[in-house]
Amino acid sequence: MNEKPRDPLYPKGFEESKELKYQISEEFQKPKKKEKDELTPLKKLNHKIGVYLSPKSTDISDDEKKRKIGVIITTIIILTLIISAYYFLIYEPSQEQLSFAKTTKLNELHELYSGGLAGSPNVMLFEEKIDNAKTPGEIESINILSQATKDWREFHKKSINLNQDRYNRTMAVYSNESKNVIMPIEEAMEIVNENDARILSKIKFDEPNTVSVPILVSRLQAGAGLVKVGSIVDIYTNENSTFSNNKSNSTTPEISGCTVLSIMRYEENGEIDSEYSKSKMTVDGNSTYPKEKTKSFSSDVLEMMKGAIIDGYDEKETFEMLENYGVKLSNYERQINLGDLDAQYMLLIETPQDKVNYVLDNMDNIVLTIPTSQAPDWMVNEISATYQY
Repeated sequence: MNEKPRDPLYPKGFEESKELKYQISEEFQKPKKKEKDELTPLKKLNHKIGVYLSPKSTDISDDEKKRKIGVIITTIIILTLIISAYYFLIYEPSQEQLSFAKTTKLNELHELYSGGLAGSPNVMLFEEKIDNAKTPGEIESINILSQATKDWREFHKKSINLNQDRYNRTMAVYSNESKNVIMPIEEAMEIVNENDARILSKIKFDEPNTVSVPILVSRLQAGAGLVKVGSIVDIYTNENSTFSNNKSNSTTPEISGCTVLSIMRYEENGEIDSEYSKSKMTVDGNSTYPKEKTKSFSSDVLEMMKGAIIDGYDEKETFEMLENYGVKLSNYERQINLGDLDAQYMLLIETPQDKVNYVLDNMDNIVLTIPTSQAPDWMVNEISATYQY
């Protein structure tokens, strides 16, 4: 046999082994791999929708088409009704409530943070909180009043220290009542510490800018004639006056904290013409002995002062005798419950400069009152005696 010589590089038996493998592979062929025909879930869904909607993809009857179209339309209608009901019955009302709550809270914010605190950084922080809130309850939980009160107290304390006059006073200006109150620094600090932002946001403190205004008033208008130099008075308007031009229904004074700088009673009350008579009768048997003692005094207080000035009388002695004559006279009249109700008084009142025209225009209608918090000693004693148990 002409056999091909064995390659010395191949191992012995290599050819026989190779031939055996070939025979086995011919007899037992490997099964062919199946092609993947599985579809992804998305492709399956698209395939089904395509079959369902496309008349060419599947041969279905007209009745089946109508049934399927009816199901689709019915489903769309039901979904539309559900979405509409949710929007109009739940979503829209909740949004309206949320919008109303936000508007209310913003109004509260800008009411409490007005005037000097309108530009406070806390305003922007609260606006952001309100804007980001998702429910009315969340908005309601935003506490503006507490922080606003803290900010106003800090603001007003600085303002009071900056706006005081040489007499350690400041002037509170109430924007909602259009009134001014001159008060000591200590009293202003008490107002700031005892009130919250609902009151403090309507007050500002300015340095008192006052002038002295002379007024001529009746005894009724002059606190029953019982005011004196240094008295602190409030000024009201007599609404019952026929000539009143100011028809305000306010129960608060037009001007508060005015100081009486001087007071003069009408000169006629300085004319004195008095006579005191005391009689006594003694009976002795059939005899009677009447006795009468009479004292009279006639003078003019103003004329006496004139005489003292030109050295007609001892000036010091005369002044000591007549000092506070008008006030003493009014006080004695109060105690004996008898007095000259027609007396007139000329007073010099310290008033804020922007209220001068009001005082002058309403001189016939204004009434000076004495606050019990600034009451003179006699008034304190009377009130204490009344309520003493």
